[in-house]
Amino acid sequence: MLFNCSFIDKNFEIAEEGNLEIDENSGKISDCNEGYVSNSSVKNFKNFLVMPSLINAHTHIGDSYAKDAVRNLNVKQCCGKEGIKWKLYKEANQREILEGMKESTLQMLDSGISTFADFREFGMKGIKQLRNAVKGIPLKTKILARDIEVKDLNYVDGLGLNLYNLKNFEDYEEIIKEVKKRGEIFAVHAGETKGEIREALNLKILPNIIIHFLNPCEEEIKAVKRNKISVVLCPGSNALLKCGIPNLKQLTDAKINVCLGTDNVMLNSPDLWSEMEFAYKISSLQNFVEPKEILKTVTLNPAKAFNLNYGVINKGKDANIIFINKNTLNLRHSKDMITSLVNRCKSSDVSKVMIDGKFVKNL
Repeated sequence: MLFNCSFIDKNFEIAEEGNLEIDENSGKISDCNEGYVSNSSVKNFKNFLVMPSLINAHTHIGDSYAKDAVRNLNVKQCCGKEGIKWKLYKEANQREILEGMKESTLQMLDSGISTFADFREFGMKGIKQLRNAVKGIPLKTKILARDIEVKDLNYVDGLGLNLYNLKNFEDYEEIIKEVKKRGEIFAVHAGETKGEIREALNLKILPNIIIHFLNPCEEEIKAVKRNKISVVLCPGSNALLKCGIPNLKQLTDAKINVCLGTDNVMLNSPDLWSEMEFAYKISSLQNFVEPKEILKTVTLNPAKAFNLNYGVINKGKDANIIFINKNTLNLRHSKDMITSLVNRCKSSDVSKVMIDGKFVKNL
């Protein structure tokens, strides 16, 4: 039982004094209620704000070995079919690739991320690399693969493709149909360059998730809404690769399920606190987005996109939660904690991480 903590409720409002009951057998939240318990014999969590763990909806952790190896390149030069990313892979050895991936997973866990969705390159070899990287680390993965066959789908959670992979759609049609039949994820990169969103929406089988989705027209926004396609924005990498800045307000107003991802570790730290802060600040240059809506892009919304039983604190949800120390130098004196979470919270403010009802970080 977690007594006398503040927590973010199902409406993403702060319950200033409340209690959470965790069923250790099922790893679920068995009860949550407001109220103060006056009992000196219970462990008191009054210094903490409890909130849903973070979900990183789009990563490429395979290039963690090459942090900041490139600069001042556009997306085609960096990550296109002939981009420098692939040349760097050829020059790297497998040990440093694996070490980089493992370090990124540890960094995410330490920051309060319980789950990440990785676009996994290099077929079954890449899938095995990722499984080795997270071995022994209680971090949940959604593996979205490419260059695999139908028989390999038992080892992944779906497909994560580039549009250039789909130029000959017939080559992928069978496996995409099987992914859809299994209720798994078909995701594509689209929107980093002009015309890609229309191309994605014209595919014979529509994706569940579109990554990037920059500069959509009204017709494209309506099509995404109508077809219940989730969108993952990556503002940090989009800015760095000169792609543009996503208009978050435009999408939230349209009631599209919007998530945030950090994209390539080569370009951008897998730190969702930094990504939220950047998204919040650029929204002030466009149309202001309420902080709680940004907070949902790393909790509730990706849980919906990936069919996860968490992302919100409520009875019956998996106890994947984090504990923010309200008394750190960074957060003390906050007058609006939801805004502070989005605008200034850091990994160092995360004191405890619970996954499936068990503490995996406990400071």
